[in-house]
Amino acid sequence: MRYKKRKQRVTKQEKRDLAFCLIAVFTLSTLFIFGTHRLLAANGDTATPAVYILDAAYEPPNVRTLNTAPHPLPPANATAALDELLARHGEISVYFENMETGFVYTYNAHQVYFSASVPKAMYALYIYQQAERGTADLNRMLEFTYGDANWGSGIIQRRYQFGATFTLRELLRLNISESDNVATNILRRTFGIYGYKDFIAQLGGDPTLVRNNVMNSNLTANEAGLFAREIFAYIESGGRYSNELKSHLLDNQFPFIVSCYPVASKTGWTSHTAWHDMAIVYAPSPFILVILSAREGWEDSDFEDFAEISMAFQQFNDTWFVQ
Repeated sequence: MRYKKRKQRVTKQEKRDLAFCLIAVFTLSTLFIFGTHRLLAANGDTATPAVYILDAAYEPPNVRTLNTAPHPLPPANATAALDELLARHGEISVYFENMETGFVYTYNAHQVYFSASVPKAMYALYIYQQAERGTADLNRMLEFTYGDANWGSGIIQRRYQFGATFTLRELLRLNISESDNVATNILRRTFGIYGYKDFIAQLGGDPTLVRNNVMNSNLTANEAGLFAREIFAYIESGGRYSNELKSHLLDNQFPFIVSCYPVASKTGWTSHTAWHDMAIVYAPSPFILVILSAREGWEDSDFEDFAEISMAFQQFNDTWFVQ
């Protein structure tokens, strides 16, 4: 039985993002204990742009112009409010990078966590790059076997019997958008783990963090930042399958990081040990945002905390990097 590919839901996701943004700008600001109009002035220079941490009056820029000209980087004290915000959220790690300027902000970024499903996106990149070289056929049919079974996240285990077949292309989509553990197991069984470790090492990552079935690995915010940077670079390269990977990430069915702009992300969760998101935010000046935490997850407060952090970094990026 061949699994029929469903239609992409990027437009629907973008509508959800916009609806959330409108709510977030006017209501989530009440979550902040900073109060409105918390101003940071750079070294006392009144000509330097001010940073408001989700000021109730904040709105995203209406003019969508990319920052193609040299832009002054934020001064050292511009991130003080971000430090204070994150300190209120217990054990948490963050990696932020503006993709036009290379400006990086990190918080507790060396802390090691259980990865859960976040590396599935990087494993997909590993396979897509093989497809670019002609050593992987996305139309190849792969079978769901007993050894692939997993009752975690995903739809294959719940809807299909052993012996069902899927194209490699569809398994890559399910692996990312649905975070389907069975799809990941089939991919891992087919493409192995040692070549993937070499792939990570060649990119400057830490292969010792990789475990046997991809989603039981370890992860730091710095490592996830590297993953997101490489995925962004591939998408921007205009490769044959770049837009396919991007569309799957935009169609993430379990987003924790939110924005007024399109978010291409891969989440991961395991009770008590992992509540993570790794995102590329397609703002006028695109940025990477990684948030890792070891919390229970799925509580309203977990979503609210990630929304609060997400919107603070969106505003920080808009303030300093959007002309």
